[in-house]
Amino acid sequence: KQWYQRRVRGKTERVVEEYHDGRIILVNQHDPKSHVKKMEEVREVVDIDLGITDRNQPPAGGHELQAFLYISNANKVIAAAFVEHIEKGYPCVSAHEPDDTGKAPLLKSDDAPMKAVCGISRLWVFKQCRRKKIASRLMDCVRANFVFGCTISKVKIAFSDPTESGRLFAQTYCGTANFLIYR
Repeated sequence: KQWYQRRVRGKTERVVEEYHDGRIILVNQHDPKSHVKKMEEVREVVDIDLGITDRNQPPAGGHELQAFLYISNANKVIAAAFVEHIEKGYPCVSAHEPDDTGKAPLLKSDDAPMKAVCGISRLWVFKQCRRKKIASRLMDCVRANFVFGCTISKVKIAFSDPTESGRLFAQTYCGTANFLIYR
């Protein structure tokens, strides 16, 4: 399925998927300045909500971020996935010893790196919209539209420093406790 251009309030957006409760648009660094500015504003909100302290940190893979934004029918951003091209990921394992927070942190395994294509730098859903399969729809859209002409396998996706709820989502979505992580 191909994306299409849609004009909303005088602005053109790249719609990659539509659902009964909203649409998913793609924004990258080459889009008009107003779109890039909105992407950065959303990223700041997401960073605060996810507890990311180093907001000026460049993408982990050294590539520029693309944003898949889930826009509700009320024209509010209710979910976002910030993704980047990567080449490898590592199967994650949980440490046996809890850290200061009482949770076992994720560690990359000592196994050899595995080939990966898409790095999920940030995945976020507005708190009141969680548990409605929005993150799954967003990830399905990322997989179908990140590389033109093909759908990325779930085993070729890696997550960057997931939160506890992010870890649970990644396990469920990827169907394994050893999903890929990258830094």
